[in-house]
Amino acid sequence: MKLDRLYQSNALDMLRGLPDQSVDLFFTDPPYSSGGLHSSTRTQAPGQKYIGADVKTVYPEFSHDNKDQRSWTYWCMNWLSEAFRAAKDGGHLVCFIDWRQLPSLTDAVQGAGFIWRSVAVWDKTAGGARPRLGGFSQQAEFMVRATKGAVRTDHKVHLPGVFAERLPRPKSHMTQKPAGLAREVVRLVPAGSVVCDPFAGSGTFLAAAKEHGHRWVGCEIEAAYHASASARLR
Repeated sequence: MKLDRLYQSNALDMLRGLPDQSVDLFFTDPPYSSGGLHSSTRTQAPGQKYIGADVKTVYPEFSHDNKDQRSWTYWCMNWLSEAFRAAKDGGHLVCFIDWRQLPSLTDAVQGAGFIWRSVAVWDKTAGGARPRLGGFSQQAEFMVRATKGAVRTDHKVHLPGVFAERLPRPKSHMTQKPAGLAREVVRLVPAGSVVCDPFAGSGTFLAAAKEHGHRWVGCEIEAAYHASASARLR
């Protein structure tokens, strides 16, 4: 499989094409299959679950976001097992998730063979929060960090545990993540490393890897997002 390329494919197909021990950092944001406490809500289209009624921008939809918790965990085990095979010894995994699916993701990460190291917080700031009557505002998402084996000691980097950054509007993807945060995370590995994102979306993580001097490879299954991310990476 060629590096510095964004494929339009299913994530599992792309991951199965990666050579053993070829990737230094998997940095990704898979579909959460979240957005509700009940099955009737979870199975709605992402635009209904994740975009407020007051938002006028129309975003292309994306698939694989309507699984129940058991099937979502099983699906994560499948792609994470392929990522584990393709990760180098000491390689990193950083995966975004929300509060509902955080326990399931950390189970799947460990079940696939990775060592769970920590969880960091993306603080969307008060301006990007969703108020909740009688409870905490929905103001954060999370990054699960894990490694394949021991943490490398030849590359010394210290990152914060909370990243406060509000996304500009309109977004390029309905679940887009901040570019500034991505630029920090790709510092986990030394320049010239291989970074893979099997759920590339608008290409934020791969663009950050490219800017930092890394080799990169990824895929995006949706045609609209693959086209916009490819243009961005060019």
